[in-house]
Amino acid sequence: MTAVSLHLRPGTSVADGVALAQRAEAIGVHAVHGIEAINDVFVPMAAIAAATSTIAIGTYVANAYARTPQAAAFAARSLDELSGGRFTFGIGAGNRHVNEWVFGLDSTRPMAKMRDYLAVVEALLTGEVADRGGAGAEIGGPVHHMQARFVSRPARPVPVIVAAAGPRMIDLAAGASQGVGLGILISPEHLAGEIRPRAEAAASAASRDPLRIRFPMAALTSVDADAEQARARARRGICGLFHPVPHPYYDFLLRAQGYGAVADALARLAPQGQWADAAAQVPDEVIDRLTLTGTPSQAAARLAAYDGLADEVICLQLTASRHPDDDALFAMLELACAPRRQGT
Repeated sequence: MTAVSLHLRPGTSVADGVALAQRAEAIGVHAVHGIEAINDVFVPMAAIAAATSTIAIGTYVANAYARTPQAAAFAARSLDELSGGRFTFGIGAGNRHVNEWVFGLDSTRPMAKMRDYLAVVEALLTGEVADRGGAGAEIGGPVHHMQARFVSRPARPVPVIVAAAGPRMIDLAAGASQGVGLGILISPEHLAGEIRPRAEAAASAASRDPLRIRFPMAALTSVDADAEQARARARRGICGLFHPVPHPYYDFLLRAQGYGAVADALARLAPQGQWADAAAQVPDEVIDRLTLTGTPSQAAARLAAYDGLADEVICLQLTASRHPDDDALFAMLELACAPRRQGT
């Protein structure tokens, strides 16, 4: 049965993140994850690790352009130690627009970077180096590298999940990490028919066991006692992914799943702030197939569609307020976790 986890909203304060994690732990939520956008993700996760005892924690995902692989791996090892082995390191290339606007970096060619990044991270988080070739041998490549003699074995291997949307990144994630990290707006059909078969083939080609590849998935979640209010919020949230410019990842996913006309309309209307017109272009089918939306019971029931396909669904709740009332979300999480606690 698919595990159910909580995704902290971008901008959540450290104190609020700790409180949400403790509340999630109390009802049996599998994990709590933090995202890195224009914020640090490691310090909040450290605070959560110190304030909880059983819930898993993770970065979903950290931005590879924000720090070197060595710095990221050292932080991941410390978080795993602090949490008593509860940490998973999720890493991705980020949004190329944010990378340019915030970090002042060109990230239009992420594949070479991520290959080298993963080589260094995997060595430091597992302690394994395929061929040391002497003390001066190097791990990685032209973008990121280090000498193998500085690799030591951690207390336990820290799992690495790579965020992937396009085919080439899926291949890299399946062939060089422990899992393919999936973002929001993915239907069960797309996961079953396109993503999993490709990832499993890539794992086999890399001489890895395809059955051991993890498939966590973030889910755009809009839960409200008023189902129509939840649907309106979901539509507005999808439109927001195309403002001020279309997010490359979500534009790609809509088109790959047959919603090119929706993507075209949102790319035209959302950057102009024409929110009502943009929302009208998001059909019910998109809400029903690509999100967890509705009342708590409706959203919880929707999770069943991912059983056997996603190992973990990480719920990212949309909100219309800077200080949201999370009761509807936690009502959904409690409904979803009840059968999992009972093993049914």
